[in-house]
Amino acid sequence: MASASTSRFKNTTQRTEILDEVRASHGHLTAGEIFERVRRRDSRIAYGTVYRTLHLLAEHGLIQELTFADQASRYDGRVDRHDHVHCLRCGVLLDVDVPVALIARHVAGEQSGFDITSHHTVFAGICPACKTVEGPGTVSDGKLPARRA
Repeated sequence: MASASTSRFKNTTQRTEILDEVRASHGHLTAGEIFERVRRRDSRIAYGTVYRTLHLLAEHGLIQELTFADQASRYDGRVDRHDHVHCLRCGVLLDVDVPVALIARHVAGEQSGFDITSHHTVFAGICPACKTVEGPGTVSDGKLPARRA
């Protein structure tokens, strides 16, 4: 872990394992998925430890927690400013870099009077794989079946 960011909380082997797993992932995992992966290396780890650690790491800016209404949060090891696209059908979540989103931040500040310190944009839609399965012109109901990793 980065020493400057972790100086505000006690660094443990389990916290390091959890952070390493989030950073090594090429996707955006749920707490349950992270727990399963870390548990393969450390059978003593508890789900509650993983869950609390993920919130702690996000609070300290070492990872991002992405929340989607009534779905499980997902965790992103990439903490630089970037956006996401989210498939409403299968749940796939991908990183995208959208420079125009920075303009939106400026406009939001101008319209609201807020001093905007950060923002996160999630574009929602149907991914190419689901469009192929559903066929052209099919409208998604927004419900998520089992998601792809």
